This record gives sequence, structure tokens and C-alpha cells, in this order.
Amino acid sequence: MILVCGEALIDFTPVDINGENGFLPHPGGSPYNVSITLGRLGAKTSFFGKLSLDPFGNLLYSNLEKNSVDTSFIVRGEELTTLAFVIIENNEPQFIFYGDRTADTTLAEKDIPKIDPEEISLIHFGSISLIREPGCFIFEKIIEENSGKILISLDPNVRPFLIKDKNSYLSRFEKWVEKADILKASLVDIKWLYPEKELEEVVSLFFSKGVLVFIVTLGKDGSIAFTKSGKVESSGIRVNVVDTVGAGDAFMGGFLYFLDKIGILKQDKISKLSLQEVREAIDFANVVSALTCTKRGAEPPFMEEVNTFIGKLH
Repeated sequence: MILVCGEALIDFTPVDINGENGFLPHPGGSPYNVSITLGRLGAKTSFFGKLSLDPFGNLLYSNLEKNSVDTSFIVRGEELTTLAFVIIENNEPQFIFYGDRTADTTLAEKDIPKIDPEEISLIHFGSISLIREPGCFIFEKIIEENSGKILISLDPNVRPFLIKDKNSYLSRFEKWVEKADILKASLVDIKWLYPEKELEEVVSLFFSKGVLVFIVTLGKDGSIAFTKSGKVESSGIRVNVVDTVGAGDAFMGGFLYFLDKIGILKQDKISKLSLQEVREAIDFANVVSALTCTKRGAEPPFMEEVNTFIGKLH
């Protein structure tokens, strides 16, 4: 089983209603979106985070159940749900978050679930759940306790406007990287984190810290994946784009699904991942990501939709 840890919130995405600007609520949050993607594709997956008992929290919970995501690790609380309004600038979604001490940020040590390495093959972390206090320290503790026992994947999904001290964030980020086996970041993330470094320097830095697989997403231009054996590239896929919210999360879910499907999500196998397997994984993930862009809000495709689309490509 793949365990996804992090925030769950409501994305309000822009919509034109008879010439007026409006916003539609959609379940969201980067890790939450990854878990929904995995569930829709058919992977055995579970989500750990804290959901409110308010109507939005109930929506988030029922949406997990509806999409075959195990909810046994979830904590519920009286705190409100975080809300995020999506503003599109230069065809890229920008997020404005509303929520102080909301449910997803108020996890405590007593909420940490018992994680059995015999049942959980990989734990995925990412995004704002790793920087919003006090809950962020709970996720860091889970990373620390399980690194080396269970595979760790990480997608920082950097939100610069939430980061008050870049140097402090970078120091924490590099400590997370030291525990990660699989790391995914967008090119935008990398340029913000390391503006003076070439991509090859960043790749060397991450490998020196112990990362085994590093993927860079390039938006409409596809993706690049690196292992210590070399790199592979996958071209972008043309679709009718409605919006790009959740596209990177869908890519992550698709990538992890593919590795799980071929049986590579094991401590003794991930380092033996071939470049051909990596190429096939990012090709598949690109399809999942592209199809997500054809719907409003973070709405990843079901496996049947992916198979149909791939069939048309061939």
C-alpha cells in the first residue's frame, strides 16, 4: 500500500457565470490530490491527515471513500477546513490560502499512526503541509522515523508566498531530501530554490544526499527523470487545456502508480530501476497529468480514461 501524508483543503477555482466571475469549490491539496489519483488508477492507497468535521471536511472525507482511498489513518477535528482560491496568471495557477490553525495544520504526536513496513511500501509527502506549523513537525517526525525502513517520496510543490525565510526553508528542504528515495519537483520549483545553479548541479546535489530517482516536470513540455545511470525525457502531450490545477499532483500519482504496478516500490528494488522503466513511468505519468488538465479543478482521470487515451495515441 502507498500511504500519502499531508494537507487536504478546498480549492475554489475561477469560473465565468453569465459574464460574472465566480469560484467553484473542489476537493484539493497536493498530497490529497496524489491519493485521489492513485485511488482512481487502482493502486492500493491510504491517506493520513486531519480533516475538519465541518461540511467541507465531510466533502473531503466522502471524496476519498468514493475514489477507493483507505481512510483508516485519518484524524477528524472541530477546526475549520483550509480554503484556497485559485488565481490564473500567465496560464499558471496561483493560490491564495485562507486558514489559521485549521484542521490540516493541527496534528499532534498522539495522532501519528502505527505504520507497518510489511503493509506500507512507500510514504509520500509534500507541499504546504511541511511548512505550516505545528502539524509540519508531525510530518517531519514521520519522515525521520520511517526513512530507511520504508521508501519515501517527496514533492515540495513550493509556494514562495507562504515561505517567510527562504534560507531556513532551504535548510529544512535539504534535510527532507536526505531522507527521500524519490524526489519530484517542477522546473519552476528548482529555479526558485536554486536560481544560480544549473539543473545538472542540482541533480548532483540531490544524488549526493541519497536521492535515487529525481523527476523534473516541465509543464506543457513534458518531464525529465534522472537516476545515477543517466537521464530520460518524455515529451509533453497536447490536450484541450481547461486548467492546470492538480496537474503536477496527478503526474506524481501516475508515476508512483506505475512503479507500484511493475513491483519496483521495494527497498531492495528501487535502486535497480532501469532507464527504460523510468521512461515508461514518466510517459504514463505525463498522460495522467495531461488528462487532468482537460477538466476544471484537480480531477485526475480514472484508469479506463487513461487506457482509452493511450489507445488513441497508438
